[in-house]
Amino acid sequence: MMYTNRELLADWQNNVDAVALLTKHSPVRTSKKSRLNELLNTVSTGKILGGASEHKINGRKLLSTHNSTTNAVPAFLECLSSEQLPVFLKAFYPELPQRNDYRQACAIVESNIKQLPTKRSKCPREAKDLFVPTSKSDLLRSDKLLLLDCWRAINYATVNQFAGAPLVKTAGVKTAGRGVYLSWDIINSMLKYPQRATRNKIYNALQLLQIAGFIRLAQDSELTPVGLKLATVQKNGVTVRKNNVFILNDFDQSDPKLIIDNLRLDLTTRVSKAIIEKILGRENAKSYFPSIKSGVDEATIDRFQQAVKGKGLNPISTLSDAVNSMKSDLGISGEQARLYIDQLCQYKPLHLAKLKKTDAVAWGYDLTGFENIHSSQKLLVVER
Repeated sequence: MMYTNRELLADWQNNVDAVALLTKHSPVRTSKKSRLNELLNTVSTGKILGGASEHKINGRKLLSTHNSTTNAVPAFLECLSSEQLPVFLKAFYPELPQRNDYRQACAIVESNIKQLPTKRSKCPREAKDLFVPTSKSDLLRSDKLLLLDCWRAINYATVNQFAGAPLVKTAGVKTAGRGVYLSWDIINSMLKYPQRATRNKIYNALQLLQIAGFIRLAQDSELTPVGLKLATVQKNGVTVRKNNVFILNDFDQSDPKLIIDNLRLDLTTRVSKAIIEKILGRENAKSYFPSIKSGVDEATIDRFQQAVKGKGLNPISTLSDAVNSMKSDLGISGEQARLYIDQLCQYKPLHLAKLKKTDAVAWGYDLTGFENIHSSQKLLVVER
């Protein structure tokens, strides 16, 4: 997106007087703000960036140019690097307190943002395969763009909280600045392209980013008292555990291959606990994914592994028969059975896929025994 003051803000230290005019505000209105989005909701962000109109939806400020609409924080950080943010806030909003590890947080985020994968970047091939569409006709284009936007949004959420106590204990510089509280609404408010997202897709993107190690759930021993307080909530006098405090990792220390080698990118389907255990091991799944309990289980995965052996180009069954069989065997609803099959197809080592009869014919599958099903009916097959 193009903002007319982008160059001015990027070089603000040589344009202090001009930027001071743009950021002129009432300290009384801003002094109690603890988050960047709260500050940008209070001041004239459109005027500061230039060339952007402001409008609010459900109390959240959005900025629009002639061709796009975005949240205020990513728009602001598109013009001003994260690394400059602590000094910028001190210079023009001196009434705002900053948490003691805020500089480290901004430095980590700046490093991650600079490594955002593009077609021409030098990042690992697996990262490009995960985040970068091959072309505008890439069938996974929308999911890849949203996954990349969620990764950027998690980084922005880390620098969004500029005041308050750290959430994660600081062991030297190992965890300084890396604690971040994440939920659907927080990530959604940090997206550069919020119109692409749904609640389910954001949570599924968060899960995939955990699997690949871009972020990980903070353990109780790593949390500060404030972090521990955020990790629990009182409901009707009962303490309920929440799993929303994460540790942000460096982009180059993550492992996109864990997704690329094991999962088909599908943000409409949550990965099951059993599949995560197969990818990361049981102990890691238990420690870092404690809230995931349901989904297709290991016994069902093993049963389908046996079913695909030696099938070649012979379909395993119709999709409706597989759903009915799973309903009967597991005592679950049809909706759950369809979800389980989607999860089985998501797990690459099974080589399981759903195909319409017409597509199966086009791909050369032997439909002996399935000739009489309707042309639009789907079959479960071993992927070619």
